[in-house]
Amino acid sequence: MSMKEEITSIAREMGLDKIGFTSKERLKDAPPSADLAYILPNAKSAISLCVALDKAAIRPYLSKQDLWAHNTDHKATYFKLKLVAQTIQRLLEDKGYQAVCPVINDEYREGQPFMAMVPPLSHKYMAVASGIGWFGWNQLVLTPEYGAPVALTTVVTSAELEPDDPLEEGDWCQDCRLCVPSCPTHFLSMKDEETVTIAGHTYRHSKARSKMRCLICCGGAVGVNDHTDTWSTWCPIALELPGPDDDQVFEQRALEYAKDPKHTRLKRLLDFSTGKGVTNWEEFDFCYLIENWFTCGNCMLICWPEMKDRKENLRLLRTSGKVTKNDTYMRVSTLE
Repeated sequence: MSMKEEITSIAREMGLDKIGFTSKERLKDAPPSADLAYILPNAKSAISLCVALDKAAIRPYLSKQDLWAHNTDHKATYFKLKLVAQTIQRLLEDKGYQAVCPVINDEYREGQPFMAMVPPLSHKYMAVASGIGWFGWNQLVLTPEYGAPVALTTVVTSAELEPDDPLEEGDWCQDCRLCVPSCPTHFLSMKDEETVTIAGHTYRHSKARSKMRCLICCGGAVGVNDHTDTWSTWCPIALELPGPDDDQVFEQRALEYAKDPKHTRLKRLLDFSTGKGVTNWEEFDFCYLIENWFTCGNCMLICWPEMKDRKENLRLLRTSGKVTKNDTYMRVSTLE
């Protein structure tokens, strides 16, 4: 059995849904956060690991019927990825190779512009280069089997492992753009686009607006863009923030809100994003497995493989109404 086959076998036995391999050479045309040498100077290969989220918990979450079933499942996927990544890391080290498995989310390179939030390594780029999925309009990885509701991580190693081919190019999004109206803070654009080249393939995706829009919404510091909105995320906080046309004013307004002592979560998110973030697995465990809970993620959760399912997911979200603080804390799981 080759080393690649051994790694794949272990990952499958531990419950991984998808695994892919890529090489440093394949990533030479990708953006800086695909540079394996940044986290391991003599890196030759990367192993992309993927676990799908439980769809049985997603629709009750989107429709405001159940907050906790999806939260429990989402955190469980992270824990599984951590165990698989660390097991593969130990296997490679036991065979005499160097290996690193960076934390899944929220670690950032230092010395970057305000709100750049550039990770040491992009797990999304690794997944696309490894054939796990494509890049979608929502700037996320879309898998043919599960859509976008997946969790990803990576193991980088000095071992030379045979790379997998990226998936064939195609418009898997089918220009549906349903991810755009799923975001209360207008992070995604309906028309403006950017491209990214990974492993010789070029992908279109929505042009990024200020990352602060995504940060404070998915971070649970705001759940509705203004008081006139008819639906919210699972966060009960409403802030009066500008629409999609002015990122600078949006950032200034959010920074002003963060000075108010009652918006401590907002201040902590903004401080966190301009630092190094979560830099080790112990901090990650506390941040994701103990302290935090998910209130959004809509642009990922609505994006299932079938168009009819995407439309239904968006309908459930946008007719789900708003939550209050009591709703948020008192809902309990209704799924077995």
